[in-house]
Amino acid sequence: MIKRLKEFWKQLRQEQGRLKATVRVDFYPHKAAHASIDWHESPAKERDCVSLAVFFYARILFELAELNETRVANELISFISQVADRVLAGEGPPNRPRLPLGELQVREEGLAEPPNRSYQANLFQLQDGKHRLEFSGSIGKEVVYLPAAYVVFLQDCLHNLEDEALRRLAESLKRLHEYYKVRHDFWEGEALTGGPLFALSPARQTPGEAESKAGE
Repeated sequence: MIKRLKEFWKQLRQEQGRLKATVRVDFYPHKAAHASIDWHESPAKERDCVSLAVFFYARILFELAELNETRVANELISFISQVADRVLAGEGPPNRPRLPLGELQVREEGLAEPPNRSYQANLFQLQDGKHRLEFSGSIGKEVVYLPAAYVVFLQDCLHNLEDEALRRLAESLKRLHEYYKVRHDFWEGEALTGGPLFALSPARQTPGEAESKAGE
């Protein structure tokens, strides 16, 4: 009996995947915010940070849709599109714009006092190499803080990612928007994995081409 239980829990952990990274965005009193990433198992942090950013973004949009706030989600898409275009504009290294956050002050270090609210995402890698993301967050005023959580995290990426990874992130965000426009919408559960997988794929297919090949 004990042996069977051990095997069961081992199989359950395998199905859940290996926890690779945790991103946490905290909001403090006095308009302060901080984003952090804890790496649990990742020999390629720059690459996995791009994956984390794309999966996290897809989940934020999905959560907004679940709240019937598709207008806010579309506004966020429009804003992120402008950021991605700005990053990729011109020749040479990618641009690193400072994002407009109003009165909110992004801090490089967290504060000693407890945050007013927090959002957390765990990135897992499955046995087939694909990823999945678990998300949790504070309840209340999500229509404000869900978009803000991603923008705070994205600003951290703009500051810290190396040039190649930042360029790939901007390109992947644009491809994710293309996926939503042509194949699925961000409020569909299938898009939580299908969208990021398409956005991060090295193959430069269109969403329509990928859909046709999947049906062959």
